[in-house]
Amino acid sequence: MKQESMQKAFMYPPRSQNEFLDLNKKALHKLGYDVQPTDLTFIRYLLSHPKKAIVILNWVEDRVYGRSYKTTVQYFFKMILLVIFSKICAKKVIWIKHNFRPHNSKGSTKRFDFLCKLYSLLNIPPISLESYFSKPSLIHPLYKSNNELIEDLGATEQKSTIEVLFFGGIKPYKNLDKVLLDWPPSLSLKIAGKCSDPSYTRMLEKVINERGLKVDWENRFLSTDELNEMLKASKFVLLPHSDNTMISSGSFYHAIGEGCNVLVNASQFGRVKSEQHSFVHLVDIGKISKEMLRTNFVSKKEVRKEVLACYGENRVVEAWNTVLNNA
Repeated sequence: MKQESMQKAFMYPPRSQNEFLDLNKKALHKLGYDVQPTDLTFIRYLLSHPKKAIVILNWVEDRVYGRSYKTTVQYFFKMILLVIFSKICAKKVIWIKHNFRPHNSKGSTKRFDFLCKLYSLLNIPPISLESYFSKPSLIHPLYKSNNELIEDLGATEQKSTIEVLFFGGIKPYKNLDKVLLDWPPSLSLKIAGKCSDPSYTRMLEKVINERGLKVDWENRFLSTDELNEMLKASKFVLLPHSDNTMISSGSFYHAIGEGCNVLVNASQFGRVKSEQHSFVHLVDIGKISKEMLRTNFVSKKEVRKEVLACYGENRVVEAWNTVLNNA
């Protein structure tokens, strides 16, 4: 499809290391959209072509935390202007709401709440990545293409060397401290991820040492290739996130794309996914045992089959098509 004949879409943030944005750009491209960043060209285009483009906003209300006070204030007013400008000048604004509350907030969520209220006042409804939160909803893309998943289905199953894996940035909302207080001492746990908070790191290490847990923690940032290899070698991934924090989880979709079973707690996300899929297990951390894991394990091949059917590229494109055409 020629660039000139494609519809214009602008996506925020304009730059990110999160592959999620690129995967959604590919899905939108299949629907005939030329997706560009929200930079100066975006401002010029909307001013000269009012109501001709759509704007897709990700993490706007989340990004006003985790910075210095001065930068935070600047970002807050910048985000207010971005939302209002988009509403006035764009044909349609898609607000993708990722979280119930900001991950980097140290208590107050007033700025987050204000931006959510602003969306509401401007009649911009939240669109989530999970149908339990919004209808219509998008589908979180997998971090593997359909062809890669099909190739994995035909490959020889490699031996799993990691029983349970906890991965990603180590932050309090992920509940790792609570997990370690209840984790069975007889069961091994692999932790792969950087904790940037020294006091939280010390607290976690203290629990591990005092309880004599079989925990192997690689406290560092892992490359994508390293993480993928670790997921391939893992039977189960542990996702014990606090309830009412995240609406969807990129870690979940990354893990299931590599055929992992997932252990979840009784968050809204966890309950919904455990009802949807045989490979998602709602667990009480203190009652996890080798026997329970052995009995409930679903083979990686079966996981991948189900994942491909539910979250493959075509499903992501279909969901976008529904959201874009929804009045």
